[in-house]
Amino acid sequence: MNNTTDLQDQSAAPVRKVGRRSLLSTAAVTAAGIAATGLLKPSVSFGVTPALTFADIPGTGDIKVLNFALALEDLEADLYTQANQRFSGGGKNALGTYIPGLNLSDGNPDVAYTYEFSVVEARHRDFLRGALGSAAITPYKYNFGMQNLSRQQVLNLLYTAEALGTAAYLGAIPYLTTKTYLQIAGSIQGTEARHTATLAAIADQLYNQGLATAPLTSNFGGTNNGIEVPIPPDTVLKTVSPYIVT
Repeated sequence: MNNTTDLQDQSAAPVRKVGRRSLLSTAAVTAAGIAATGLLKPSVSFGVTPALTFADIPGTGDIKVLNFALALEDLEADLYTQANQRFSGGGKNALGTYIPGLNLSDGNPDVAYTYEFSVVEARHRDFLRGALGSAAITPYKYNFGMQNLSRQQVLNLLYTAEALGTAAYLGAIPYLTTKTYLQIAGSIQGTEARHTATLAAIADQLYNQGLATAPLTSNFGGTNNGIEVPIPPDTVLKTVSPYIVT
């Protein structure tokens, strides 16, 4: 089974130097564009069908939004766990699939930050699960095809997931019915954005990919006046559903 994504496939192209204009043009792809163009979608779907929708998330009001956030944080935490396995000595994912390790040194920036961010995403997941208590959703299991991904492909997938998560928190804000969790949601969203920026910088350093570390204005090839574009929950869930197995 071919589990590569459209984004991951670009690693097959030779690395090339890019000029400032070319770099800024590439950077104009926003998180909304990532979802709309299917950059996080596997070329062969092996996840839940039909795709999950916001209506499938249990609860109402703030509980529903928190469970939506938990679903995303659970996915990200598992993605980072599998990425750590791929970068290091390998291991098995929750489905029992063995992920061979690339045995990379933890002195590499992608390896080091993947480990650090994995701890953060796990804390996000655990915090939300604790806040929800018995109302929390049942954890899923995920297939990212990690065992087939190159080092660059892993980094690209992490970057894309973080960019999607950044926009997903913004898209979920209108569904909060009180201000109780608004500050927490904003704080987590800010962390996701910093993760996205860091991974973009690492990808640029290692592979000259020309990813923006922050939204840009039209003066520099960006869109929406440099403001992050929200992605609605249904679009987010449709984007990640191919990776959710159970």
